[in-house]
Amino acid sequence: MYFLLAATGAALGYALQKLDGLAITWWVSPGLLAVFCWLASFYAGCLRITSTHRAIHFNYTSLQLQRGVHLKQPKDPIATQQAIETTKAQTNANLQKSSRCLTIQFWLLAVGVAAFVVWRILDMLRVGGAP
Repeated sequence: MYFLLAATGAALGYALQKLDGLAITWWVSPGLLAVFCWLASFYAGCLRITSTHRAIHFNYTSLQLQRGVHLKQPKDPIATQQAIETTKAQTNANLQKSSRCLTIQFWLLAVGVAAFVVWRILDMLRVGGAP
């Protein structure tokens, strides 16, 4: 997950350097689309990290409850079982969110790459034989 964040950050930096000083016209719209995709990809990656950390926290809490060593351990076995089930549900919900964020992060990164390549090709065709 950190590799995708680093790749997205590097791509953003490169694209912004290439867009610097250009007038906003239809010719640069694929480049702007790439930047917006990469920004959204970066955000999805940050959400993924947060969701993964939350899942780990809830899993740890569940393990503590199962072993009877949680700081707020319920005295009643039924209440303990309910707390374990609740924390397991929260773990699973965060893992699912993390998985969705990974999918979104990856595809936005890929769409950004495609848009950037299209923009650079269109720019080369527009400029023609200029160096």
